[in-house]
Amino acid sequence: MRRPPCLDKHRVMKRSRELKPLSSEHHQALLVAFQLKKGLAGHAESAGAPKDLPGLLQLARKFEEQLFRPHARAEEELLDRLIQDPDMTRLRGEHAEMTRLLELARTARPTDLRAHLGAFADLLERHVRWEERELFPYAEGHVDEATLARIGGELERRLVLARSDSKPARR
Repeated sequence: MRRPPCLDKHRVMKRSRELKPLSSEHHQALLVAFQLKKGLAGHAESAGAPKDLPGLLQLARKFEEQLFRPHARAEEELLDRLIQDPDMTRLRGEHAEMTRLLELARTARPTDLRAHLGAFADLLERHVRWEERELFPYAEGHVDEATLARIGGELERRLVLARSDSKPARR
């Protein structure tokens, strides 16, 4: 049976091998957004999230340090010539806003902390969904294979290096 046309836009798209490192990290970002939202709503146990505000802030900070910063830097530097200016402006603007919200959360009172973490989680989820549903499909459809391969190799190198840099040294 054929799917109704209104459902076609929600079909899962296969991601190119070159952009899979980013998509894999997007999956982790969605999990963090989910955990923050559930924790803030008082349902931390259903998401494996911390149950208190300091724990939720720690979750967000760990995500920022270990995944978000290197991920955002890689996207901004490597996708710059592949996507249109309005999309690049949105990409950079949303990355900056998420960074700002986390910075505000670091010094916020509990009521403001809750608001900043909630806004961060909402924006993180919207941002990832936009990249996966619109930005990446556009890039994959408008960039030649050699350029995508070069970007994929650089993404892999950067993200693997960032992961190894964020791990504490063993003694």
